[in-house]
Amino acid sequence: DLLTPNTNQTIQCSKNCHPRTKQTIIMSASNNALDQQHELEQQNAELERKLAMYELEQRNAELKQKLALLEAQLPSPPESSPLPPESPAAGQESSSQQPDLEASPQPPASPSSELQTNNSGKDLRSIFLEAALGWTPELWKHVQNHNGSKAAFFFFLFVVDLADAVFDVVLALQDMYAGSDGSGNLGILLLVMTILGRILSGVYGLAMAKNPSDDDEAFFSFAWMEMGVFFLEDGAAILVLAKSTGSPSIIEGISTYLTVTCGLIYILYFVKEIIDEWVAGRVSGDCGRVWTLLLTVLPLGGAIFLLYILATEVIFAQDDDPPLSGELEVAAFVVYSITAFFVGGSAMYVFCDRASR
Repeated sequence: DLLTPNTNQTIQCSKNCHPRTKQTIIMSASNNALDQQHELEQQNAELERKLAMYELEQRNAELKQKLALLEAQLPSPPESSPLPPESPAAGQESSSQQPDLEASPQPPASPSSELQTNNSGKDLRSIFLEAALGWTPELWKHVQNHNGSKAAFFFFLFVVDLADAVFDVVLALQDMYAGSDGSGNLGILLLVMTILGRILSGVYGLAMAKNPSDDDEAFFSFAWMEMGVFFLEDGAAILVLAKSTGSPSIIEGISTYLTVTCGLIYILYFVKEIIDEWVAGRVSGDCGRVWTLLLTVLPLGGAIFLLYILATEVIFAQDDDPPLSGELEVAAFVVYSITAFFVGGSAMYVFCDRASR
């Protein structure tokens, strides 16, 4: 088709023209065909570029449409009303009141916020270890706000608690080495329960560090924790002492009177606080009354029974008296199991829950 305009001329030239002239005409037609092909290639490239630009514009339009839909779904921010211009007189008045505001004293920080600030940079591991030994800095800070008698009383409780734990471990090792029944099972029980009691004391320290409270709640929580420790540790120690034979050793004698001291102090204080709550009318509802009655009767009854076992089988027993046995032994193990599970277990659950917050 490209050679069509020159076909007649080429045919005529083949008859009448010189061969060189015919070659010139053929070369001219070939050059024209190449120029037209080059123009077609340029047109194709231009069309491809325009097609790519069109597709890019379509894509941008779709993205803008989706963005508009997302912005329509988001809640619009509230419009802030423009502030009225401040008059010079008001500016002078505010500037005159500013020194008074700066000079006004700041309100004192609450004890809870002060405790949280003091514990913010302290390692929780150190708090746990100190509390496991019986030392609770948070309760000590509460005691420091009062007179010296309460501070001395708290220090006395710390010494008794630490000494009781140490002698319980020694008594457990002694029974494991040379137990009355030869197996040392009660010594193993005492050692395990002493470890659980120290864990409960440490968790209590973490709970008080993370959730500071006022004085009354702090002492109540401390008494509850020590009551749980009593039924875990000292209940097992009472069973070990009651099953021992012969003349009591020095370790058994010290452990006996430390157990009596812990039982009388913590449980009587806890029961006193429960009765005060009941009398003050802060216990409401049938469920609350039942739970309060259970918290009062179970620890008090269990402590009285275990201390009775300790008095009859250890303190006032003769050297030739037989160890704890028979129905009284079964009752002692049952009472210990119930109080250790419910009282010690509930204290462990409550303080673990507080420490995890």
